[in-house]
Amino acid sequence: MKKILLIIFVFTQLTVYAQKIKDNFNVVIRTENGDLNKDGLIDKVVVTMDTINKSQPLRLQIFFLQPNGKYVLKVSTEKLIEPQYPNGQYCGNQIPDFEIEKGCLNMISTIKENHFIHKFKFNKQTFELQSISKVVWDGDNLTTETEFNLLTGKKTETVKALGSEKIVKRIITKIVVKPLPRIDHFSAYDSKLN
Repeated sequence: MKKILLIIFVFTQLTVYAQKIKDNFNVVIRTENGDLNKDGLIDKVVVTMDTINKSQPLRLQIFFLQPNGKYVLKVSTEKLIEPQYPNGQYCGNQIPDFEIEKGCLNMISTIKENHFIHKFKFNKQTFELQSISKVVWDGDNLTTETEFNLLTGKKTETVKALGSEKIVKRIITKIVVKPLPRIDHFSAYDSKLN
């Protein structure tokens, strides 16, 4: 009888544990396909949302297609994209779009009304941040375009008159970032690189 009770207890504990680790990222928000590791096979990028969690966190996953036709998970991160309700209130930021272009993964987003493109490239078995582009409108007559190439460390801020190509001011600075931020450790929403 004690053995039966022990078996029931163990089974109940395993069931409770399995329910705790259940994956609630069950709503697909974005998908993108393209070759990210230059092997000629079409890889897959998927953004999912956990709708059970009140903050509605978002997860980015990157899957590499194998020659046998099966996908293998290469990256999974919940840190890159800010949850929609981080403090119980809507953050106001849009869920970013993703595109694969020339082997790079571009995350196109609006963060606090500023427009960004974060470019990641597969290198040394991980995705590293290569560059950040940002466009900010001052609400009046000027836009500031920032191009930050993390590979060279060159950051160029160009202020232009709205509706023209007239350059009002250009500032070039050098910022060395070593090592390059990895996609699974990087948060675009609280980054000092922006």
